[in-house]
Amino acid sequence: MNSLAKLKNKMDQATTSGRTAPEEAELPNALAPRLSLPTQIDLIEVEDRLRSVDDAAVAHIAESMQHQGQLYPIQVRTIEPGRFRLVAGAHRVAAARKLGWTHIEAFLVDDLEEEEARLVEIDENLCRAELHPIHKAHFFATRKDIYESLHPETKHGANLVSPTWRHDENASAPSFDRAPSFVEDTAASTPWSPRTIQRYTRIGERLDPDLREALTYTPIGHRTQDLERIADMDPEEQSRLLDRLRAAEQAPKSLSALQKDPAVTPPPPLTNVDRMKKVWIKCSEDERTEFREWLGLQGGE
Repeated sequence: MNSLAKLKNKMDQATTSGRTAPEEAELPNALAPRLSLPTQIDLIEVEDRLRSVDDAAVAHIAESMQHQGQLYPIQVRTIEPGRFRLVAGAHRVAAARKLGWTHIEAFLVDDLEEEEARLVEIDENLCRAELHPIHKAHFFATRKDIYESLHPETKHGANLVSPTWRHDENASAPSFDRAPSFVEDTAASTPWSPRTIQRYTRIGERLDPDLREALTYTPIGHRTQDLERIADMDPEEQSRLLDRLRAAEQAPKSLSALQKDPAVTPPPPLTNVDRMKKVWIKCSEDERTEFREWLGLQGGE
């Protein structure tokens, strides 16, 4: 059932059943109930994260948690009785440890498969406005891989099931027997527009992983346009950029600086004679004659 059909169904229920008490109202987009429990921090494994913990962010979150308490539970999955693996909330766990807490509130999401839990981690990171451009590109590309492995029918070029058209009186729109596309689902799960999703996904898919890691904390890594230009390069050219970046004593401030071959000696600066020669080449014959006459006058003086 698509969104239009769901909306029509809800409206039909509202008109036929009358008003519903607020505590009994059904929320069409509500998540399934989660079990919330105080969890001992030492029993939570925090490893293999897509994004490393940022110390400045941890300090900010710790200050907030100290004054307001924990507003948002982390999410964990059970490894075995009494041991958990973190799904989402690494910065909150680090902040709780910084404050000396022994327990933290957690949602138990054992109903999620491993890849579904990975999507939860990615989506939580993608909802953060301060996310580094390279991390954003990596998250979008990783999310696409995971989502299309869960829904292979949404891959580009896949044989999609034809829409099922219904002509009865209850039909409101054609129903497609497939999941939303990666871009559609990501736009619904994160604050990013389809165009932004496509832009960063392309960078994440085409950028060499080692080069991505090396560029992360350089000025180039903060400029999306430079990352797009690098993503358009072939693997050999990206490999050369990686070699130059590793050999550089300081991180280049621009992509053009990184592209310069350090083995090539730069030409000497232009002299006034060099500039005069360039002008002479562009002059007409009449202009050259006039200049010769001027030189003759100068010599006579």
